[in-house]
Parts: sequence; C-alpha cells; structure tokens
Amino acid sequence: MKIYQVSSSTHLVDTRGTVGRSVLVALVAWTLAWKGASLWRAAKDDSRSWFVTLLISNTLGVLDAIYLFGVSGARRRAERSEASIRASTGEPEQLGHRQET
Repeated sequence: MKIYQVSSSTHLVDTRGTVGRSVLVALVAWTLAWKGASLWRAAKDDSRSWFVTLLISNTLGVLDAIYLFGVSGARRRAERSEASIRASTGEPEQLGHRQET
C-alpha cells in the first residue's frame, strides 16, 4: 500500500493504480454486502433504531456483522426456542400479549 500526500489529506489506498482500484472495489463490495444484509434483517425484525444506526454508520461491515450474528441471531434463536416449546405443548401463540411468568 502506497501512502501519498494530496492537499493536506493522507490516503492509504492509491486509487490511481490497478491494485488500488481493485482494493477499493473489493472494500465497497464487502461493505455493501454486509450493509444490505443487515439493513434487510433490521427492517424485517422491525428494529428501527438498529436500522437507522446501520444506515448511518460505515464500519466496513463490522457493526453489520455484530448485528446479524449477535443481536438479531440471539433474538431469532429465542423465537425458535419459543416456537418449538409451543409446538411440543400445543399451546397457541399469545398474539399481542406478553408471556406470563
């Protein structure tokens, strides 16, 4: 990676060369793939705060992966566990009501 100075800002990727362009295209593709998957999941989960956070942030897919595998993954595992318990006991889903404990 070549570091060069252009008008008081330092760039880590030389976009003038073929390698620099390839790296830039790869980073953009990587970011867009993670961003698309995480935004889709946040919208599907009706999680507005995460949707806005993921839309505004640009962390090269790190925050997007944390949401997909951490936050949303835990929520989906809990829902699957609850669904399997309902299926085995024959209990109907409690629509709009919190579960009593």
